[in-house]
Amino acid sequence: MSDSPKTLSGFLDIFEGRLNKLRQKLKQELEKSKSERCRTTIKSVLRDARKLKKVVQQGKEENKQSCPHCGGKI
Repeated sequence: MSDSPKTLSGFLDIFEGRLNKLRQKLKQELEKSKSERCRTTIKSVLRDARKLKKVVQQGKEENKQSCPHCGGKI
């Protein structure tokens, strides 16, 4: 068995949408003044965004189309 589980290509759009929402939430939190920012929120959003980013990148790499002759991108 491989170490990394296969992602389902049907869920990539959902994961990308969730990642974009997390990025917007982080951006809104960082626009606040430093005294009003919630540090725990920032940490949890960053942790979730990092995990989702890895999943999205892995899913895109698994489902990318390549040339059958040279292996290059189509």
